[in-house]
Amino acid sequence: MTSNTFTKHNMLVDPSLQKEIIKRAVNANCGDNPNQATHSLGTLKTPDGREVAAHLRHAADAIILDDCGHVVLITRKHNPGVGLKALPGGFMDSVQGIAGAIVAEKAATAALREAVEETGISKSVLQAAHVIPVGHRSYDRPFDIRVAWGDIPGTGIKKGDFFAVSTQGFCVKTTQDLSRVGLKAGDDAKAVLVAKISSLTPEEFGVADHWAMIHAAAAAAHASHQACSSVRRLVARQCICALMLQRREEP
Repeated sequence: MTSNTFTKHNMLVDPSLQKEIIKRAVNANCGDNPNQATHSLGTLKTPDGREVAAHLRHAADAIILDDCGHVVLITRKHNPGVGLKALPGGFMDSVQGIAGAIVAEKAATAALREAVEETGISKSVLQAAHVIPVGHRSYDRPFDIRVAWGDIPGTGIKKGDFFAVSTQGFCVKTTQDLSRVGLKAGDDAKAVLVAKISSLTPEEFGVADHWAMIHAAAAAAHASHQACSSVRRLVARQCICALMLQRREEP
């Protein structure tokens, strides 16, 4: 791409263009479960007078946590945030749905698939984990509007097009100590690591909302655990009451 002042390292940095693309992304009303992996956002005129196509591409992130305060992170191989920490995650694929229609892959499925591809974590660890969505899909992400460095098959995105990235995080809570789980970086990850959540700072992350997503996931996991504990206590009390009533009725 020709050098200009509105893109840098294949990222869109012009505030007015960012604002317009995000407005279109939000107004697309794709919700938490987009029916397609990519949506067209029309075209925009750039400061150098060109008409450039814009798109919205949907992603999902995996926040893999344990009971020891650990989270699994990667070091990014590409922008945004090349060389910095990030959550494992990636784009939702287009898949064949009912009656052969092409639809978007389920976001949770995409998050777990990308976790395996980027961290090498065992599928059996993920299958045994408790997976819950963290909040809602985020579209207001002006820091992650990319310039396609080549045609992207199956998306309609061509070299030089702009595409915004929406994402949703999924808390993946395992009972295993992640520091003892075998991991190996792959796909878009330059490296993989297990970090203490309490030691992390926002400045370490290459994607602006990942630090907040981790803390939101930790809070969601805690709330889910508390709710499950309350249910177990209630069931236990009901069983005890039933047993006592049964004993009273015995001759």
